Amino acid sequence: MKRTVLSTLMALFAVTQLMSTDMKINVIIGGATFTATIDDTETGRAFHALLPLTINMNELNGNEKYYYLDTSLPTASYRPGTINAGDIMLYGSSCVVLFYETFSSNYSYTRIGAVDNPDCLAQVLGGGNVTVRFEVSGLSETRGDVNLDGNVNISDVTALIDYLLSGNWH
Repeated sequence: MKRTVLSTLMALFAVTQLMSTDMKINVIIGGATFTATIDDTETGRAFHALLPLTINMNELNGNEKYYYLDTSLPTASYRPGTINAGDIMLYGSSCVVLFYETFSSNYSYTRIGAVDNPDCLAQVLGGGNVTVRFEVSGLSETRGDVNLDGNVNISDVTALIDYLLSGNWH
């Protein structure tokens, strides 16, 4: 009975970590990688489902890069008033915008998420068009492991469950 309860709790923990509403992604520009958090909204989930996505973003106004997707995403547009460096927004229903400067705006956008720490984002993006890759954070293309906290992966959780079920720990 203890083993069943323990294995159930461990499995629930692992599933909870994997299905967290905190959708972290990597934004890769050249050799630099930024971590971003995608909002748990219909738009955020739809964008997240498109990943990985490598796009050639165009420069606009010295404060943003944009790209028109081939598909429309759900919208919930509003006027944010202030755009912050690192904001990832949707203009209309298909234009992904990555802002690298903070400024005031009267335009309407649907929020997708934001780069967690946009320091150096402007320098890395540069003044012209740039290739940007958006990918799910924690996925290792070489091993297929899903990282739970940057150090633990599913195989580690499985090994821990096996160890706890073995009874050798008490």
